Amino acid sequence: MNPEACQALAEDLCRIFLGWKLRDDYDALLAIGEGSLRIDLRSGEAWCDGDPIPALFIAGELSREIEKAGFNDAALEKAELEAEFQTHRRWRRGKDVPSLEIACRVRLRVTGRELTAEASTQA
Repeated sequence: MNPEACQALAEDLCRIFLGWKLRDDYDALLAIGEGSLRIDLRSGEAWCDGDPIPALFIAGELSREIEKAGFNDAALEKAELEAEFQTHRRWRRGKDVPSLEIACRVRLRVTGRELTAEASTQA
């Protein structure tokens, strides 16, 4: 896979993580409140503040995106997502509701080349 396609994949993984597919894990992250999340996108394992946590739905979604891009294990040496998140209260539809502010970084190492993408939600 060419470097431009790999970079586009890293950017897409950030966008997907911050998008609607996070909905299945949103309440779990709200319950945690704030922290540093790390997901190994090859194995699906996740950690929050260094401690292992149960598998997240979004990890499987991101792994499937990598598979759809056609990576094999030999070419993809590393696939990791790191996210910093915190809960804020916001006024929505006449109610004070909790919401997440998230900044994420995806790191891919493909045949020795490191690619990184970053994205965040707005405060």
